[in-house]
Amino acid sequence: MKIATFLAATCILLTACQQKASEKRTVDFEKEKAAIQAVIAKETESYYKQNFEAWKSTYLQTAAFRKFGYWEGYTDKIVSNIGFESLATEKKKQFNNNETLWQGSVEERTNENFRISPEMAWYTFEQNSYDIKTRKFLGKSLETRILEKENGVWKIAYLGFHYYPEKAESK
Repeated sequence: MKIATFLAATCILLTACQQKASEKRTVDFEKEKAAIQAVIAKETESYYKQNFEAWKSTYLQTAAFRKFGYWEGYTDKIVSNIGFESLATEKKKQFNNNETLWQGSVEERTNENFRISPEMAWYTFEQNSYDIKTRKFLGKSLETRILEKENGVWKIAYLGFHYYPEKAESK
């Protein structure tokens, strides 16, 4: 009888713990989605304004950070950063030398997909970039962001982009 009572109590406690853990794992999807979109918008805006501190604040500043990208306009076509320090060094130099590409462009994001858990999220989208003044099309890319929460704030832990090849001018 004591064993049956012990097992019943254990089952009740385990069920209660599982329910409590499940409650903690739920997220307010729309709230977190808006927070993620705000971080991505801040990163983009501060990049074009060449505001290093604001730009840097959107990233997970650890050795775990990664960036992998492809664009025909790069000499080697493919770029990567392993760890945040290499990216920070690159961007600080770029900002100081006023070498930011497509300054003042406008980005439109479509086909967005979000997967959000309490401490980690991934966000994929297609992005079209246009010149802010002329609306000239600059490029289309497939983008990926993986974010982690650091002290309750979303930070970019992975940045991936793949620009579609530019179409040859028709003659």
